Amino acid sequence: MVSKTEWERVPEDPDPHENLGYEMEELTVIKSETNDQYVFLPAEESHLLEEAFIVADAGALADLEQ
Repeated sequence: MVSKTEWERVPEDPDPHENLGYEMEELTVIKSETNDQYVFLPAEESHLLEEAFIVADAGALADLEQ
């Protein structure tokens, strides 16, 4: 659990890895056959947890590497 003081020290536009501890992971992208929705799943099945996926429409996609 992060304290309020620690949270307030995080930059307004934090670096995902340096400031938040996120790690990049290969994802499998599955597009819905019925609409413009996508499911992102970890490439390795062992990393799959109930909370380890993202559902987004095409407008929510952005290439973070650029």
